[in-house]
Amino acid sequence: MESSRLASYVASRICHDVASPLTTLMQSCELLFDEGMGPAMRAEGEKSLRSSIATLDAKLRFMRYAIGSQAINDSLVNVAEARGMFTRLFEVNTKTQLDWKVETLNITNRQMRLLMNMTLIMVEPAARGVCRVSAHEEGDELVMNADAIGQYSTFKPEVHDALAGTEPPDGWGGGAIQPYFTRVLADDIGFSLVARAEPGNSGLMARGPVIRG
Repeated sequence: MESSRLASYVASRICHDVASPLTTLMQSCELLFDEGMGPAMRAEGEKSLRSSIATLDAKLRFMRYAIGSQAINDSLVNVAEARGMFTRLFEVNTKTQLDWKVETLNITNRQMRLLMNMTLIMVEPAARGVCRVSAHEEGDELVMNADAIGQYSTFKPEVHDALAGTEPPDGWGGGAIQPYFTRVLADDIGFSLVARAEPGNSGLMARGPVIRG
C-alpha cells in the first residue's frame, strides 16, 4: 500500500477510536451544565464526564505511542511505563481484563510498539474475557504474544486477510487497517507475525531478534 493511503487509513482509525468517548463527553457536558436538570441527573452527568475524560486520555496516550512518532527508535523501552499505558487502557475498557506477562526488560521502543498494536487487534476477540500480553526471551530471540482468552476469541475474516497483506473484499476500512499496519511494523523490524485461531484461545505471536542494552 502507498504510504499516503496507509497514513489516511490509520488517521481514520485514530479518529474512530476517540470518537466514542468524545461523543459521550459532549453529552455529559450537556447534562452537567443544563440548569433544568436536577441534582441526580447532574451527578450522573459528572460521573459520565469523568469516565469519558479518563477513557479519552487512556486511548490517546496509548495511540500516541502505538501509532504516533514517539516510539520510532531502537532504544530500550521503560517497561514499567509501558505497562502503565496498557493498564490504563484496560481500566477504561471494563469488558476486558489485562493479564500482563512481560518477563524481560530487553524490549526496544519499536518492539513494544509492535506489541501494542498486536494488543489493539486482540481487544475485540478478548471482549468479556482476558487479553494476555506476554514477552520473553528464547536464546537470541524475543517472543511476544497477545492472546484472547474467553468465550469469544475468534478473528474476523478480514483480519486474516490484512495480516497476510491482502486487501479484504470490503476494503481497508473498519477493522482491517489495524492488522495490516501491524504487519508493516513487524516487517520493518525483522519480526515474523503469526496468527493462531483456536476455540477459546486465539492470538498473535511475533518473533525476532533480541536487542540487549
